[in-house]
Amino acid sequence: MKNSKMFLAVTGSLILTACGGSSSTENDTNNDTSIVEDLSISFSKTPDSETNAQHASFEFSATDAQSYECRLNAMDFSECESAIFLADIGLGEHSFEVRAVGSSGNFGETSKYQWTINSLFDADNSDLVATNVSPDPVAPNSWRGIIRINCDFAHSSYNDPIVFPGLENAAHLHRFYGNTEVDHNTTMETLYTTGESSCQGNLLNLSSYWVPALLAPLYDPVTGDRELDTNGDPAWQVVPAVVGNDDEAHEVFYYSAGVDDLDSIQPVPAGLRMIAGDHSTMPGEEQNTSIVRWHCQTWESDDASNPQFSATIPECEAPDRVRMDIFFPSCWNGVDLDSEDHKSHMAYPVEDANTGKMVCPETHPVPIARPSYHYAFGVKPEVYDPTTHTSKGWRLAADMYQVTDDTPGGLSLHGDWFNGWHPEIMQLIVDFCIKQQFDCHDGNLGNGYRLSGTREGSQTEPEIVNQGMGY
Repeated sequence: MKNSKMFLAVTGSLILTACGGSSSTENDTNNDTSIVEDLSISFSKTPDSETNAQHASFEFSATDAQSYECRLNAMDFSECESAIFLADIGLGEHSFEVRAVGSSGNFGETSKYQWTINSLFDADNSDLVATNVSPDPVAPNSWRGIIRINCDFAHSSYNDPIVFPGLENAAHLHRFYGNTEVDHNTTMETLYTTGESSCQGNLLNLSSYWVPALLAPLYDPVTGDRELDTNGDPAWQVVPAVVGNDDEAHEVFYYSAGVDDLDSIQPVPAGLRMIAGDHSTMPGEEQNTSIVRWHCQTWESDDASNPQFSATIPECEAPDRVRMDIFFPSCWNGVDLDSEDHKSHMAYPVEDANTGKMVCPETHPVPIARPSYHYAFGVKPEVYDPTTHTSKGWRLAADMYQVTDDTPGGLSLHGDWFNGWHPEIMQLIVDFCIKQQFDCHDGNLGNGYRLSGTREGSQTEPEIVNQGMGY
């Protein structure tokens, strides 16, 4: 197993990039011994001495410290703060060292903590299930290599920890899948250390996936008249996606290859976050259907043989399903886990003019596993238009325009993704499913194991405010 890139971060910010129990101290020579300061380090938080978690949190203090310097695995010391969260640490033995700096610039004794990260497969793990089912090779003219992950609905809220970190109820209505505790205060550290998951793999897949809620007009089931909300405005209801059924092929999250050189694809770095699609799209500015799109299931749309897709929600007739696809960029700049617009650190593959193959642009040279969302929404009596029995009038909570017969909803289709995969599992997904050109269903990892099944989240559904656009 190759070691992933490791990020050493102060809570909320990235300060150092590096590659990457017990505690002890060693004496450093002070420049000025005439000043007596208590610079001895006391650890208040450390990882377990033996663990299979490839992240670690440290908190420490010294009475007279003016600042601190830290290093991982005998690399150069760098200025740091308590607390520190390290992610994407490789398997094996590790050491973390910290020293206090006094008011005169003197260093205190270096304090060292040592611990070992073991493979998930070295011991029993309830989130890994042995299987004798081997994945099939991908079909011709289809995915280059893929794994399909099923998730149940976790919860819904007006939060967005990527766009509005720390601000409660600042966004339109979102439906979250994956980590059950994601809210406006979610950071990379809390993503990995709190909550469980509604997705296959549970604690091995603490990633968070969210999309704007899909809404349908609410009608009186007897009269067929439009219902009104508490403010006297036309009422709306959420259209649930068909998810969470491990016995049927309703997987909603895929990880696949976006470039043709499969050997070049890297695991997604821990804590990477990004957005695909544009929430502010208005009529006349339709998005590219190679990135976000809608279609009726009966259309049997297919990129290779039947590329019939829509930028807006089509009127699919019961018992059809409305399908939604969101493809994330898969070329990374190799440095940033996020960017100001939550997009610029990523790019979509481009076609090489000489070979015709899909490659990453020079500005974003690192190809990673490509996430994509694929939802199905049943056109059922409780949500369809009572006259046409179709998805007529459906809209997204992010649609900032009036939906009419001539202007269908869905133009603002977009998705947010925050990577919380266990790095060892993400590496397996790349090495066994994507690079080996397998079609891995049901969380099958291609190595004799599959991920455990889906789980229910809190299923909380807040009131639909302002057509889902929020407060």
